[in-house]
Amino acid sequence: MKKLQKIFFTATLMIAAVCLVFVSCTKEGAVGPAGANGKDGVNGLNGVNGVDGLNGKDANSSCRVCHTVANFDTKIAEYHLSKHYLGTSSSRNTKFCARCHTSEGFQEIQGSGQFTVTNDMPNATRINCQTCHKHTGFDFESGDTLSQVLFTNKPVYLNYNKNLTATDFGKMSNLCVNCHQIRGKTALVYSDTTLTPKVLNAAFDQLPYFPFTLSTNNDLDTVQYRAGRSFAVHDGNQSNLFAGINGYEYAGVTYVRTWAHTGFSCTTCHMNTYNATDKTGGHTLIVNKAQCTACHGGDKLTPVQTSISAKLVELGNLLTARKVFKKTTSGTGVVSYSALNTHDFNGKLYITPLPSDSTKTYAASSSMNTVSTSTGLVVYGNILKYAKDADWALRIGRPWTYGELGAAYNYGYINSELSIGVHNYKYALKLLQSSIDWLNAHPVSKK
Repeated sequence: MKKLQKIFFTATLMIAAVCLVFVSCTKEGAVGPAGANGKDGVNGLNGVNGVDGLNGKDANSSCRVCHTVANFDTKIAEYHLSKHYLGTSSSRNTKFCARCHTSEGFQEIQGSGQFTVTNDMPNATRINCQTCHKHTGFDFESGDTLSQVLFTNKPVYLNYNKNLTATDFGKMSNLCVNCHQIRGKTALVYSDTTLTPKVLNAAFDQLPYFPFTLSTNNDLDTVQYRAGRSFAVHDGNQSNLFAGINGYEYAGVTYVRTWAHTGFSCTTCHMNTYNATDKTGGHTLIVNKAQCTACHGGDKLTPVQTSISAKLVELGNLLTARKVFKKTTSGTGVVSYSALNTHDFNGKLYITPLPSDSTKTYAASSSMNTVSTSTGLVVYGNILKYAKDADWALRIGRPWTYGELGAAYNYGYINSELSIGVHNYKYALKLLQSSIDWLNAHPVSKK
């Protein structure tokens, strides 16, 4: 074992020198010719003329599974098909985004234990091998190989739960959950084109609009939904749905949190066997659906997604009918729903109906954040503009109730989660159905 550790130590030094990770489980031979440049500009290792391997199970049963040249090239080719590689997420490299959108940011927050990185990271790189894997300190005899291979597998302090307690999603999933969860707060700086209200140019907590105060409130209490707030969970609440948590749950309703796949990890489905035909599975992180249908004896995913999609439409139409949502149909026929604010940025109620010649103006965002073409950094360029309310005829003209707020939040929770219910069909369906039932039971909102 000491001999093996020495070899691993030698391999670690090589890693630091060439910035590419290979661990050889053979005795070191003569140095071969220089390797070709690796993909993404990473220099290849020098070739090694290996001699006899170590005796017994230590010879190559563990190491070569991951670290042969052919195997490594295969994993890189699969990774190049993933959204981690193809996406433009590395441009989200400012203080509040870099934690999940860059490799360096992810590694920093793992070491610091903080929600945000210390500074913007204009030169940060996209998610890559080193984001998820660490390649030093292997000790397979410990029996805990995951802790030796993954960058982290510790239980996660969920941002949306105010980081009060750590939630354990399982060692294979905890790594993913660090990012695939409802986003934490971001600070946005607003500018004003005409006036300077008291809250402008101040940090603004843009958590999804869902106050954790229902211990003292009930579904019929009223609540302001101000311009600038958001129902977006940032397309990242996969872990929340999988665990059956953090939806808006109505009083007196029983919610089923567990389901047939509760014991699975993220990698069970998202890194199942690679399918070279449709390029799914493996390090593409795209589910190889052929394995799902083989296990289930047929396609069970499409019926689930069809059912959830129908419930989303039903809920969206109910919210539109009571002027909580605005329904929009694009030129190509795509229907979307968006929440209508009850109050402006500073808390002034959008009163309806207004006469057409009204001089009343309200503060609302009129521009969005942009990504600088020169630095790649997000530029917080939200502008508040005071103007007449173009949507006054569509607005509800009163504060929402918590029941309406919860229904709108549940729509966004499921719609933005992207699996269309697959990650936990029972909980997703219950959130949508309980929202629909509450709205139907309270046709006239009142306190």
